[in-house]
Amino acid sequence: MQRIYVDFNTMMSEPVDLVKLSTDTSPNHLSWKDGEHVILFDEEMEVEATILYSKQYHYWLAEPDWTTRVDLLPAPHQHGTDLTV
Repeated sequence: MQRIYVDFNTMMSEPVDLVKLSTDTSPNHLSWKDGEHVILFDEEMEVEATILYSKQYHYWLAEPDWTTRVDLLPAPHQHGTDLTV
């Protein structure tokens, strides 16, 4: 499955809840196909998604499957006193 680096913050702009895919940061964008399953990732997480080309917006989008989310950052280690009684 192809891995695509993304900015998940793009989900906040129209169309909402879809990740906008940058062809500038993805050298394999010429091989993308509607309905293709990929892995989207950034520094913090990765998630499987289905990509599609929007004729309305004229760019590639991805619909994440949030049930496949994997956090990549380790859980913060707490330093301090054990409060167990």
